[in-house]
This record gives sequence, structure tokens and C-alpha cells, in this order.
Amino acid sequence: MGCTHTSVLERIPEVAEPPPEFDLGFDRARGAAAPGACSALGDQTLWNLQDRLAGQSFDLQVAWSRVEAADARARESGAYLMPRVDASLTGNDLTFPGSGIVNQFLLAGAAWDSSLASSFEIDLWGRLRNRELAALLDAEASVHDLRSLAISLSSGLAEVWFGVVAERELIALLESQQRTSERFLELTQLRFGQGLGPAQDIGRQREQLLSLQGQIELARGRLESLEFQLATLLGSTERLTPDDAPGLGPLLDAAEQPDLGVPAALLDRRPDLQAARWRVEAADRRAAAAVSEWLPSLSLTALVTGRALEVADVMSDLVRQIGGTASQAVYGGGRRARIDQAYAAAEESLYAYAQSLVNAVGEVQTALAVGRSSRELVTNLEERLGEARRVLLLTSESYREGATDYLNVLTALLSQQGLEQALIDARRQELASRLQLCRSLGFAPGTSVERLAAGLAAVPETTAAGGAS
Repeated sequence: MGCTHTSVLERIPEVAEPPPEFDLGFDRARGAAAPGACSALGDQTLWNLQDRLAGQSFDLQVAWSRVEAADARARESGAYLMPRVDASLTGNDLTFPGSGIVNQFLLAGAAWDSSLASSFEIDLWGRLRNRELAALLDAEASVHDLRSLAISLSSGLAEVWFGVVAERELIALLESQQRTSERFLELTQLRFGQGLGPAQDIGRQREQLLSLQGQIELARGRLESLEFQLATLLGSTERLTPDDAPGLGPLLDAAEQPDLGVPAALLDRRPDLQAARWRVEAADRRAAAAVSEWLPSLSLTALVTGRALEVADVMSDLVRQIGGTASQAVYGGGRRARIDQAYAAAEESLYAYAQSLVNAVGEVQTALAVGRSSRELVTNLEERLGEARRVLLLTSESYREGATDYLNVLTALLSQQGLEQALIDARRQELASRLQLCRSLGFAPGTSVERLAAGLAAVPETTAAGGAS
């Protein structure tokens, strides 16, 4: 009974159970299939950047090297299931002194020894097989780590690109607002010259114009920073200035809300959850292998040796030896400790998988909540901006007619310009929430990086999947 393996896989439904449904927060009838909706997110410039990322990312190459290393470890573990054969040939030159009682002519000269040894451990209890399967499952997990990294890099690139689009749009807006403020400054100067307005109006408008100039410089600095971030993601040290995009509005209009489906589908979509699940199974296999070390082991050996004075005669007179070894552990505190360690590692991987699932569901719900509030904010800002434009128009006309003072005009102008800037930020947030939702579902804008990850990992994935089955 002490050598019975208790699998932790049976406890997965107890600690890692997805919810029955998501709090969608949007009209399901308007949702599109998640792969198509997420791959269509963005524009041609972003997709071109994705292609460059697929070919230039050092992080992806690092992850692929880990996949190759894990696959090599799996092949090494599988080699212990096969017989081992060693061959050797040894030559010795024997020389004795010319004096003494030993006849130098009898013992002097060359002696050649050869041997061919083979050993094979019969895997009675699956110890070696469990170790091989654990290594294969780790290789499979590394494949999904590669895919998860590809999605993360692709999403990060898209987020930075959307930031670039937003900053460019903001700079264009601020420059337009600057021209509008310059016209209002000319108006206040004209009315002051006509004796229809106080000098304070000119000062207020100049201060507002200087404020816009400061915001333009800050936006240009943020844009430059984002362009350097693009270069860093693409493995370059030079600032990257991609082509202009159509703007946040067209990007949002072209984007569709992904259809989530059932929460349990996250297990099939997100590569990080798949990697965590494979690691639970790998740790469970190692625990089974540790338990089987208490059971008897049986090994077969075969040895063929030969000795001759000439190398050509070394195979003429061979000694053959065939035997077997059976052993049973009677006492070993270290084995008990290894078993405890293996089960503790299996428990750790189990709870890590459960926490990964909780995090995944939380990310989806957070993206849905942020997306819902972002859409409502965009709608609210659009309505408020329409009202603010009408108020500014009416207030400006009243000011020209002398029916109101310039402070009311400046207040209306600041309100409109602030709403225009806030609308750009809200659209960026809505686009970012859509991107985060796709990422939390296991998808990324475009497919080039995922294709690269799948193509690089095709061979070890097939090997691991076949071994684990």
C-alpha cells in the first residue's frame, strides 16, 4: 500500500472549476467569433509590424531555444528505455628490464583487450516510462509557453501601436485647437483695440494658448517614447516611425466584439492554461516514478571480452558473460524524501494551475467591465461634445454682439477642447479593453506571430503529444 501512487489529477475539478457563464456586459447577438474578431483588430500598419515582430523578436528566439532544450531532455529521458551498448579496445605495450629472472622475450610486446557490454533495465513498474512522459509533458508545456509569449508580445505591440495612433491624433487635435485659440486671441485683441473688451481677456486667452503649446510638447514626448518602445519590441535600437493610421475612430468602427462562448473553453484557448495543465500532469508522472523506486528492479547485462597479442586476433577467442540483477530497497530515508518532494511539487503545480484559471477568468471579467464602461464613456463624451460645440457657437456669437463677457466664451472653449481631448483618451481605452479581452481569451491581433510560434513548435509538440497519449 505504501507503493501505491495517488494521482493529483483527480483533484483538478475540485480546485480548478470555471464559472458556468461570464458576466458578458454586451449584446451577444452582436458578437463575432473570437478568432476572426481578434485577428481583424488593428490596421495594415499594425499587421506589417506583427510580421516584423515575428522575424526580429529576440524574446521569441529565446523561448524557441527553451522548446528545443525541453525536447532534447525528453529524448534523453526516453533513451533510458532502450538498451545501452558500450564497446572498448585497449592496447598496452609491455617492456621489462634486460636483467633479472624474468624472461623478457616471453612477456615483452603489445597486448590488446576488447570488450562489448550491454545493459538493459526492465521497466517493471513504469518508473522509466513515467520519467519519459514527464519530460514529454514538460516539452509540450514549453510549446504553449512559446505561444503564450507570442500572444503577449503581439498584444503588447498592438497596445503600443494604438498609443502611437492616439498620440498622433491628439497632437493633430491640439494643433487644431491651437489655431482656434489663436483666432480667439485675435478677436480679443481686436475688441480691446475697439474699446469693447478689457486687457484681462487678452491675458486669459494667451494663457490658454500657452497651455495648449505645453500639451503639444508633452504629447510629442510621449509619442517619441512610444516609438522607441516599438523599436525595442522589434529588437532595434533606432526610433521607429511607422506610417500614419486612419485614427482611433475608424479602428473602433472596424473592430467587432469577440463572442466569448462558454467559460470552460478557456482551457482550450489560452496557451498559458494549457501549459499549466501539462505541468500538473508532468509533476504527477514524476510522483508516480518516485513511488515506484520502492519497488523491485530487474536489469539484464551481457558482456563479451577478448585478449590477444595482435589486434587482428582480438576477436578470435572471446569470453561471453550474460547475467541479471534484481534489487529491492529495504531502507532509504532519501527515497521517502524524494517521494514527499515529488508530491509537494505536484501539489504546487495543481494549485498554480487553479490560480492560473482564476486569473484567466478574472482577466476576462475585468476586460468586459472596462470595455463596457469605456463604451458608455465614449457615448457620453460624444453627446457632451455636441452640446459643448453648440454652447461655444452661441456664446461666441453673443460675445461678438456684446451680450456677454469673454470669460463665458473662454469657459465654453476650454470645455469643448477638454472634451475633444478626453474623447481621444476614452477611445484609446475602449480599444485597449478590446485588445485585453482578446488577449485574455488566448488570441492576439493578427496571426503572424502565432503562426511563427506554431510553425517553430510543430515538431516537439507532435512528439510530446504522441508520447503523452
